[in-house]
Amino acid sequence: MSDPNINISAKNVTGKCDLKCSYAFKYSESDSTAKNNGAVINLTYDSINVSPVVYNNEKYNVSTIEIFSPSLHTFNDNLMPGEIMIEHVPVKGGNNMTVCIPFISSTETSTASVLITQIIKKVATNAPSEGDSTNLNISNFNLQNIIPRKPFFAYSTGNKDYIVFGELDAVPLSSSTITTLQQIITPLPLLMPNAPLYYNSNGPIAGLQIGDGLYISCQPTGSSQDETAVTYDTNSSSVDFSNIYNSPIFKLIIMIIVGCILFIIVFYGISAFYRYLSEDELKLPTFPKFPKIPKNG
Repeated sequence: MSDPNINISAKNVTGKCDLKCSYAFKYSESDSTAKNNGAVINLTYDSINVSPVVYNNEKYNVSTIEIFSPSLHTFNDNLMPGEIMIEHVPVKGGNNMTVCIPFISSTETSTASVLITQIIKKVATNAPSEGDSTNLNISNFNLQNIIPRKPFFAYSTGNKDYIVFGELDAVPLSSSTITTLQQIITPLPLLMPNAPLYYNSNGPIAGLQIGDGLYISCQPTGSSQDETAVTYDTNSSSVDFSNIYNSPIFKLIIMIIVGCILFIIVFYGISAFYRYLSEDELKLPTFPKFPKIPKNG
């Protein structure tokens, strides 16, 4: 019998979803109020006139942000120390969409870890008990600074779509911050339903929003259902040469180069043949003149 809780792991991927689970965003800075609900910290996020997210060609707004400890998802067969879930609601109806990022105990720091650490410390100080609330007053609080620009996993239940970043892209938090988080909220015994897991190797597209709600259509290429082997690249600086080789611009450049080379070859071939004819003209053979035979008498 399979585990009822979905396991976010490359070994469980059914196929790619570079097109079907295309995720584009441009979030804005926000004020936020945090509420300690005992098993979860709920954060508010300001609404804006222009929807900050396009997922699978549909516009979404942020509804709430939740922090759990430990994680609700399982990652490579293990729970992580915590997880942040960003709930989105569609503008025109349809499935809700949740973006999930795990926490990991680490001495490393990032912009995301600084923001998450500030949130946890402010809640621990000003809203340590269930039912307490506090205004965060955190500068630069922007989901743009929290969500990784890395490949992600995706799956769907009956009425909700999930984007989940893997263990390698977890937000690093110090052990003391994780201990503080565990002291102010209790574990939530909630299983995330098992479902086919897909992988978007391109990651999110940041900054597509322009003007008054207009979006540039810039979908990554790929098949949403084709099964494929997935390699989870640990080198963040690597270049995906397969995307470069398959790029229409790259193919056009190659065609231009090949055309130029062929033109040069033909041009020099014709020039050489013309010079050969000019220098070695064909000469007609000449015949000797015979002396005239004198007439008798």
